[in-house]
Amino acid sequence: MAAMNEVRRPGRPRDAARDEAILDAVREVLLRDGYAGLSMEKVAAAAGVGKPTVYRRWSSKAALVGDAVLRSFLAAVPGLRPSGERSTGGAAQQLTAWFRVYAASAGDPRHAAMILALIAAAAESPHDAESLYRHHTRAQHEAVVSCLGAGVASGEFRADADLEAVADALIGSVLYQLLTRTSSASLHRTERLLEVLLAGLRTADH
Repeated sequence: MAAMNEVRRPGRPRDAARDEAILDAVREVLLRDGYAGLSMEKVAAAAGVGKPTVYRRWSSKAALVGDAVLRSFLAAVPGLRPSGERSTGGAAQQLTAWFRVYAASAGDPRHAAMILALIAAAAESPHDAESLYRHHTRAQHEAVVSCLGAGVASGEFRADADLEAVADALIGSVLYQLLTRTSSASLHRTERLLEVLLAGLRTADH
């Protein structure tokens, strides 16, 4: 996936190994110094490249952090089936399996540092917030809504359920735990939230 706001220039093709080295450096600096201590200079030094090399690929700290999150945390979370594909275990089972992995992955200190950095980047600039959502977060939110929609279509979930609100609750609850430093209780809270939401979503026949 192309980096956020990246402008392609004519010339030699991108070096994938160099891109990975830079993104690994982003993760290293974030774990050590946090988002406030992240700079293009530090990333370039950690990756063993010049600062112009980083800027040619990513136009800002927010773009850089966004791609680091995309290739680390989001890559570790399994995808959800589109609403047109059948799942033998039903939408509730698929959603439960996905959310458990999502919450556990977010609780990993390596991923937590990047997620918190992504939140900080979004808070720092409304423009960056919109771009980060469009390029790195929207697909995940839409996948959750699509899975919920499959449950509605199959009769597993109520037709009057606010699917956008449910997706917000699932994803937002994990982010809240990270922000309030309560991720140690995430497993229990994950199970309880799922129980409450699924109980409210299920139809009488399920």
